[in-house]
Amino acid sequence: MITFLPETRMCPTCGERSRIITRGDSDGTIVSACCEAVIPDLNDAPTALVEDGKLVCPFGDCGAADDIVELDVATRSNEMTITEPGVISVSLGDGYFEGDGFECQQCTRRVSLPDGYELNYP
Repeated sequence: MITFLPETRMCPTCGERSRIITRGDSDGTIVSACCEAVIPDLNDAPTALVEDGKLVCPFGDCGAADDIVELDVATRSNEMTITEPGVISVSLGDGYFEGDGFECQQCTRRVSLPDGYELNYP
């Protein structure tokens, strides 16, 4: 599945202004419509914020607190909670699968975890 976005960006391959699309691969890679060149600045996941002991969505138009989840390759999510300074606890649901990144459940955009935190699978 390919999703066309209304925004245009400079294609890193041909240098033309091109519409951007999201390829339907596991990462939803954002590419230029003309050459399907990966547009790196749109594929970088911003780092989740930590406020009052909670993970917070870094996107200004969202800012949801305690709604960041781990994605599995099995297309499900695991809830995450900061249990102590520097430790994020991940619920396992029905068992651990290979991780596929992190996202905010409110706005469904990818985020990365803040530096200095480790994942704990109880």
